[in-house]
Amino acid sequence: MARSSSIYELTSSELHEVYVEASHVEEKGEIVEAEYVPNVTWVRGGTTVRTVRSGFYMHWADEVFDRQLRLRCDEEIDFYVVTFALEGHWQEISGGRRRIYDRYSGSMSLLRYCQSSQHRAMPTANGRKASHLTLAIEGSQFRQWLTEKELTEHPLLRRFFKGEGEPCLISPITLRARLVVEQIQKCPLQGMCRALFMEARCLDLIVEMLHSLSPSPALTAPRRLSPQDMERIHAAAEFLRQSLDAPPTLAELAHRFSLSESKLKAGFHQVFGTTTFGYLRQQRLQKARTLLAHGECSILDASHMVGINNPSHFAALFKQHFGINPKQFQLNATRQK
Repeated sequence: MARSSSIYELTSSELHEVYVEASHVEEKGEIVEAEYVPNVTWVRGGTTVRTVRSGFYMHWADEVFDRQLRLRCDEEIDFYVVTFALEGHWQEISGGRRRIYDRYSGSMSLLRYCQSSQHRAMPTANGRKASHLTLAIEGSQFRQWLTEKELTEHPLLRRFFKGEGEPCLISPITLRARLVVEQIQKCPLQGMCRALFMEARCLDLIVEMLHSLSPSPALTAPRRLSPQDMERIHAAAEFLRQSLDAPPTLAELAHRFSLSESKLKAGFHQVFGTTTFGYLRQQRLQKARTLLAHGECSILDASHMVGINNPSHFAALFKQHFGINPKQFQLNATRQK
């Protein structure tokens, strides 16, 4: 294994050098979910691993890497991996020619694990978290879901599941996929309800991935932004988060961060999977949800604090986004305290 100031290389069996278990949840005497925290100073944050069902696993992570982590895949097991990159940058080294597949923030991908030789988590800039959710499904289980008729109608998927063509397929992340990942990460349920919820949402994500690879959408990776452009897009997003009550116009935001309006819009789509206005609305509703959950203010106050001055419009947006009206959400949050 390699050790340097900028690269840390290990195999999957050596992951205990980087992570240790912090807590776990048992059901019927078996661990079904566990939280892990870094065991080294150059990783901060944490990761959660859950068994969705036998042969079907999930993990999500929010971490900061000070150096590149290289994980050598030393087991050729029949698994398919579906991964959703919200923030950060990962690489898969796959195929006989060890081709590099970049998974930038704002992308989702399907890969044949048996052809992966190395997984890389790239360093994060300015202390930003790398956030992603990954599903791993046994090959026999995944292939059972796909009928011969479906594979005949989808040549790309047919080749992929026959072990032909590219071992890693990448698409821009959809807004629905991003929202489902968020629902998984913030699920408050426990026990059987949590298990059913998690399985349902994981299946939703697989549907989003497969649908993105159907013949109608163009199978193209997002246009790569330069590191400087990425910095500016993230800085613009941070500025929006700090200006929820009085946000700038699109032109003002683009000018402030030395971007053209077209590049700003394209960058938000690639990095966050939505428009600048869609991102602003998401952040407003998340902030309002946090305020209501903590009991810090009334619904009317929360609405005004995030810049939505029409209470009826706020209530409609809140229910559309979270599936519950703000009044009921506030009552539920109060009961749980």
